[in-house]
Amino acid sequence: MPGVWAAVRRWLASAGPDLWPVLVAVAVVVGSLCLAITPADRDLELTSAALHGSTLQEVRPSATGDVDPVLAAAVDASLARRGIAVRTNDLLLFLHDVTPALKAKQARLFQNLRTIGMSVIYRRAEPWSNYEAVRRYGPATGTFRVTMRYTLTGSRLPEASTDVGYTYTLKRGRLYLVADSDLAQAIGSNRQPWDFGRIQVVRRSSVVVIVDRGRRALAESLAEETVQSARQVRKLWPGLLQTVPYVVALRTPQVLTDLPPTAEGNEPASVRPMPSSLIGNEQPSGGWVVIRPGAQSTFDSAQMVHVLLHLLPVRLGDGAPRWLAEGMAEYAGQQALVAEGKTTAVTRERQQTSRRTLGELTRLPTDQEFTATDSYGISWLAVEQLIRKVGIKPVTEYYRQVARRGYNDAARDRLMKEYTGFTQARLVESLRSLAS
Repeated sequence: MPGVWAAVRRWLASAGPDLWPVLVAVAVVVGSLCLAITPADRDLELTSAALHGSTLQEVRPSATGDVDPVLAAAVDASLARRGIAVRTNDLLLFLHDVTPALKAKQARLFQNLRTIGMSVIYRRAEPWSNYEAVRRYGPATGTFRVTMRYTLTGSRLPEASTDVGYTYTLKRGRLYLVADSDLAQAIGSNRQPWDFGRIQVVRRSSVVVIVDRGRRALAESLAEETVQSARQVRKLWPGLLQTVPYVVALRTPQVLTDLPPTAEGNEPASVRPMPSSLIGNEQPSGGWVVIRPGAQSTFDSAQMVHVLLHLLPVRLGDGAPRWLAEGMAEYAGQQALVAEGKTTAVTRERQQTSRRTLGELTRLPTDQEFTATDSYGISWLAVEQLIRKVGIKPVTEYYRQVARRGYNDAARDRLMKEYTGFTQARLVESLRSLAS
């Protein structure tokens, strides 16, 4: 063996100094990429170019828009490390490729993911042109839309997905994550519950509440409210409510907002979907209950029951006419007030709504008309009257069927007649008879 090593040393000496940069580059690639992939990620394949082709110093933007294979493989390895780090609670591994200026923000993200309780898989989806990033960080830079697939621990929900935008660059033979918000406006990233400051989580057996750190009292109150409200909803619709409702009550109004942002409505809370990770599957994996900042301190049981009713379409589908969906939610909310002993207030509101709206009623509100309070009141009275005439079971079964199959007005009308015996015209006529 000493003779072999002596021959190797003589060969290296004769090859000259030009050989050393290549050997160093190969060592960097092999060390930083190969050894970073643990057995848990054997499905991740690194290109041969990453190990034996271009060196890191030769990474350049492609004239055809293709991603340099070395940069691509380095990013894939970095993303694999992030998922492993969340699963194994390894903050240092999560920050391994993060530039110093971004480490505090990324450390906060890591803690939030762990606080919520998630398993995460990151996968590079597609490159994006980002000339500003190339100008700022150098030619060995790439911005990528990254798919973040996540599973909420204990939720019994299927895997969901969201997108993030990450910009990477190579400096002195090392990969760094240098920006995580370059695509925030382009794809709506960084609006998930874990993206806004430090959070606090309160768990019950069937409820998770997410609030800003330091607001545990609010979280405890909302958790108790949700547990009680979920019981009432499940009495009406056994097995259809999301097994574990996730309630988000953060100070920021940007959490889980649409892109582009829509005008803020008057509803105190809304349901936001968790998109499925399965390609081509339009049915969400689950839903977030998002309570608006201005409504959090006064949010009551009737409002919680109302918004939990809007979680039903996550499991059933969203084909129901809005008068039915909102009417069912209003009806359930009013029943919650009655259960609390507030019968007089409910009766007064029913009478006022009836006197104000029913005398000249000619049709039920369309899906586009839910901007005025009267639309909700009319829908509530319509559902209440329908239940009074045919019973709760036919109405809830109609809701179940039309949510899944109400793909147009003809289908909605046919299902209403089939399950309740009523048409919209007949229901309107019945409502007008209640006018006082």
